[in-house]
Amino acid sequence: MSLALSPRLFGLALSLVVTLAATCPARASTETGARDTHERHLVVVASAEIHGALEPCGCTSDPLGDVSRLATLLRTSRAQEPTLFVDSGNSFFPEGALPARGRPSAEARAQTLAKIMGRLGVAGLGLGDTDFALCVPRDLPKRLASNLTDPALTEPPKIIDTQGIKVGLLGVVDAEIARAAGLAVEEALPAAKRDATILRNKGAELIILLAPVDRALARKLAREADVDFVILGRQVGKGNARPEKMGQAYVLTPQDELQRVVRLEVVLRRGGETGKKRELISAGSSEEAALRKTEVARDLSRLDAALAEWAQKGVQGDFVAAKKREREALLVEQSSLNQPWRAPAEGDYFQFALVPLRRSIPQDGSIRSEMKALDRKVAALNLKAAEPPPKAEPGRAFFVGDRACVSCHKAAVTFWKKTVHAQAWKTLVDVGKQADEKCVGCHVTGFGQVGGSSLGFTRHLENVQCENCHGPGSNHVAGEGNEEPLAIRRDAPERPAPPVIPSSTPTHSSSMPICGTSWARATATCAGRSSAPARRGTSCARRRWRRPPWKANASKRRVLSASGRAK
Repeated sequence: MSLALSPRLFGLALSLVVTLAATCPARASTETGARDTHERHLVVVASAEIHGALEPCGCTSDPLGDVSRLATLLRTSRAQEPTLFVDSGNSFFPEGALPARGRPSAEARAQTLAKIMGRLGVAGLGLGDTDFALCVPRDLPKRLASNLTDPALTEPPKIIDTQGIKVGLLGVVDAEIARAAGLAVEEALPAAKRDATILRNKGAELIILLAPVDRALARKLAREADVDFVILGRQVGKGNARPEKMGQAYVLTPQDELQRVVRLEVVLRRGGETGKKRELISAGSSEEAALRKTEVARDLSRLDAALAEWAQKGVQGDFVAAKKREREALLVEQSSLNQPWRAPAEGDYFQFALVPLRRSIPQDGSIRSEMKALDRKVAALNLKAAEPPPKAEPGRAFFVGDRACVSCHKAAVTFWKKTVHAQAWKTLVDVGKQADEKCVGCHVTGFGQVGGSSLGFTRHLENVQCENCHGPGSNHVAGEGNEEPLAIRRDAPERPAPPVIPSSTPTHSSSMPICGTSWARATATCAGRSSAPARRGTSCARRRWRRPPWKANASKRRVLSASGRAK
């Protein structure tokens, strides 16, 4: 596999090496910083619940995710240590029901992601419930599922020799999900116990179990199966910043959609005994230390307040003495947390980190090219399946676009053109996402609404225009602002209702939902700061226009008929 980086990206990748070294400093395994030549090192990178999200929504300054950044992280890690990459399932399809028109693009994303995962050298894949989104996924890579016997769908548990450390890999599938798909399946725990024992007897020094199941079952598997690490693959949410010890094993949880991946560095110092499990020490990490510092500071603050209150009231006794001893222990721990990290004096150990895939990690150029090709393919599929928005019935307001607003609200429109909302469509065009169903809804007006816009049918409604806040304006235009009652919302809401967009739209953007940061910036200014009056009707300055006295029928208000026409 060859994924070349440009000189500029190579320089950025070097900075990543420093970042990763700071995150997992296990390489400085003695007090002098020199590595013990008898130590064997292994890095494991794990993801879960990618849900076909090859990249995040870009509408924020620091989006998390992107498989091309994962490629760079893996390349950098493999340049330093033997590195194993695994994924714990729910990888290829989005959550929730897929509409018929969205299936071709979802399949295209799944196929591209599967191809990229192969290029990244994924050692094992779990089989989760969303992987059954369209059908039994036989045309995608084989998965690890010890409780499922289907040679066309799964591969058997295996041992991988990573330059000196033998790693056993196995997985389980949710038995209920598999049965619903018509597959012959056994319960997860007995299958995992059986295969873990087989792997251990074959010489596996470490065993990793991929578990796209409920957390309660994952914990039970960690306690009762002869494994070392369980990678959770369902409902992972934001991930866990610490390994969760269950018996003699640890449950590790990445964040979904490649926002944060697990990075586990294992250090073995002695030869193992075949068939016998090693005792691994969790040696902490900078992330864990930071969390613990916060907790210790909080606990000390509470204890100090309680001890001061008891002293004021004259409370004494064994309970207070115990609390004072607890305070002294916390102070000792706080001091130790401020010391540089040192490896345990003896024994096998590991360090854990939840690594965010953010823009500071450069994208891999060749993977990025594949993603661009996917964008073009998805655009063609989406446009082929595109349907116009529902038409408004007679008398119901529909969206007319800012061209109908400017004649009466010139000052407001002039101001709007200086906001981020006026550039919303261009941001999609610049990155080739103007036919991506996950993106379009937040960058146009009236998306998915009656008389509004839809993918492929956005003419005159591109950008986030006036009507997204003030409502569809056809009746207001027909009434020239004199209809009674007013046919639009005079005061824009602080946060307009979201457009009708697919449930798979990314949520790990700090600007979501509806690019909330830009809504706050632009709507607040448009609604309250423009002081120029409109020529007629209602302006963003909230001024009503009154007909000049020389105009006929100055005192009359136009009344709209049921057809929506002024009479």
